[in-house]
Amino acid sequence: MLSVGKKDILSVYNFFKANAVKNYNRSNYEESLSNIELCAKIGYYSNFFYKDDELESYLKMIALKILPETLNEIKNGRYILIDTNGSDNHGLTQQYIKAFIQMDVEFAYIYECADLGRIPLILEELKGYNKATTLTFDKQYSSVQQIKIITDFIREYKPEKYFMHIMPWDVVATSVCSILSKATKYNINATDHAFWLGCTFVDYCIEFRDYGATVSVERRGLGIQQLLKVPYYPILNFTEFRGLPKTKENTVKLFSGGAFYKIFGAEDKFFHLVRKLLDENTNLVLFFAGGGNEWRLKRLLRKYNLANRVYLIGNRSDLVEVFYNIDIYLGTYPISGGLMSQYAARSGKPILAYTDPKYATNFVEGFVNHYKNNQITKVNEDDFLNYGRDLSKSEDYRKNEGEKLLDSVISPDAFLEELDYAIKSNRAKRDVGLEKIDYDGFSSLYLEVENKFEHNIQKLVSLKLKFGLVLFPKFLLNALLISFWKLIKRLR
Repeated sequence: MLSVGKKDILSVYNFFKANAVKNYNRSNYEESLSNIELCAKIGYYSNFFYKDDELESYLKMIALKILPETLNEIKNGRYILIDTNGSDNHGLTQQYIKAFIQMDVEFAYIYECADLGRIPLILEELKGYNKATTLTFDKQYSSVQQIKIITDFIREYKPEKYFMHIMPWDVVATSVCSILSKATKYNINATDHAFWLGCTFVDYCIEFRDYGATVSVERRGLGIQQLLKVPYYPILNFTEFRGLPKTKENTVKLFSGGAFYKIFGAEDKFFHLVRKLLDENTNLVLFFAGGGNEWRLKRLLRKYNLANRVYLIGNRSDLVEVFYNIDIYLGTYPISGGLMSQYAARSGKPILAYTDPKYATNFVEGFVNHYKNNQITKVNEDDFLNYGRDLSKSEDYRKNEGEKLLDSVISPDAFLEELDYAIKSNRAKRDVGLEKIDYDGFSSLYLEVENKFEHNIQKLVSLKLKFGLVLFPKFLLNALLISFWKLIKRLR
């Protein structure tokens, strides 16, 4: 395949941005929103930049064109939480709903996705609270229709505060946000490492770590006084344990997981580290949960002679139970997993993690060090391997290291207290510290993921343009090659 560079990606980004403007001028607001959404997805998957004021100005102009007026009435004490496509036990939806219930506030939950099968636990909890109202959709409406339906609801509900727990490309929630003139508007910054829409609309951004706060100040144009630092805790949903593949007696169980692309790239560093770790500690085996390009993963496991000591266990609905039945959590690289690190800490399991310092987003400390200053992430290969060796040798050492993390993650009660203070005073109990971030190094990593593994941007462009891909020869050729390889795999 031909590599697409920053210039190629910016070229398609600007093409769709121009289309958004063109369609706005033609009063084709749905297509304009579609192009803005696509631009935001390209921004998210490339991380060359972190906001686009011009796109946001068109979101607001579209909202003002399709709606009769701005929304300027509020009733004190009423909140709205709008959710793009959250799901049970994932993201921060449940943490905020539980907190609002414990605060005893009146709130409405707006869920944009028509697939309610993703949120049965959330809906059940809302049903049990008589001050909660829900707005859901029985089918997939257009963006313009959703904006109208939601604003009609808000016009009647008159929220004092509007919280967005949204995907970075959500043109519906952000358009609505743009015309709320009296309500206080918050973004719950769950995707703090990446581009997102809404920077110019929000009054406050709720950050969970200093990395995201730094990006907000340095790249999103937010003032530090707009940042409310409130770490979050993981939702632990206990289900029946499905077990793990049988291993020899006295085996030390190393566990890792996530989307497979998180361990691809960076010159196969993850596989180099795992091979050395397992070779030096013959009592270790690795279980890996997750999904993705299994063919590529198995090929890399064979390449590094790991096929017999790494067990692929798929996507696990019993993830919490898995953590309680392993000995050590191994962080992914070159892209880490924050929620997995929190699961490990809350399960009292030691975390073995490595990163190149230029990928500052990978430091586990930002996800789990809410009360302590545990030094977890290793930036030196020897330090990583030595820590792995010490953990594999001693059960007592593993237990002691895990216990250090157990109480370092914020508790549900402490989260409630800090969130309550933050949104009532619009100040946080925690100060924001700015970190040093290598933005070029980070975007280069995502460019490698795009070219070698996921091709997310190219797939999006292909779906949108179809025959129009002739405008971008590299994208056209790569689309043909991807289709060809898919056909070959099906025929095998």
